[in-house]
Amino acid sequence: MRKIYERRNNTNRLGAVIFSLLILFCSSCSKKNQEPEEVIKTEIYSYEVTCTACEIQFMDTNKSIKKITNTNGKWSYSFEKADAVDLKINIRTTNSVYQSIDAYILKNNEVIYGGLGYNSFDLLYNVNSGQKSMIYGSYSAGSSGGSGSSGGNTKPTSSVCGAKNKTGGYCKRVVSGGGRCWQHS
Repeated sequence: MRKIYERRNNTNRLGAVIFSLLILFCSSCSKKNQEPEEVIKTEIYSYEVTCTACEIQFMDTNKSIKKITNTNGKWSYSFEKADAVDLKINIRTTNSVYQSIDAYILKNNEVIYGGLGYNSFDLLYNVNSGQKSMIYGSYSAGSSGGSGSSGGNTKPTSSVCGAKNKTGGYCKRVVSGGGRCWQHS
């Protein structure tokens, strides 16, 4: 009988200790006294260009024009919105042969404007109004059977989808009237 009484007494003590620890733990984890942190969401804009032997002029965060020459491969420049109203980028190839240029303006790593052009490309995007314009050079076979740039700029009646795909590139489907293609809409 005495052993049963001692076991019961030890069990009660152990229960009391566990209960005390539980109360201490729960009271120290109370989030009532903590103020919620404000989440400030910043918009990050960027230019992204893929070309071979090209010259890039762009407006930076200080609204000054910067120039980069002989760019090969993928180039990008990122900045927070700050006071950027107009995002401008001009790309020209540095040699006279046919070259494709992929140029995009991105917001938080999502394409908001851009596409594929040949030998020259100008993009303008107004952050506040959403107005945009794209002028790109065209490329056609010359009359002598050779290749050459037509030298003219055309306003596009369609644009490239530009949605980011699984491989990290961008969708190059041409969409009549702009917007996203059937797969990314």
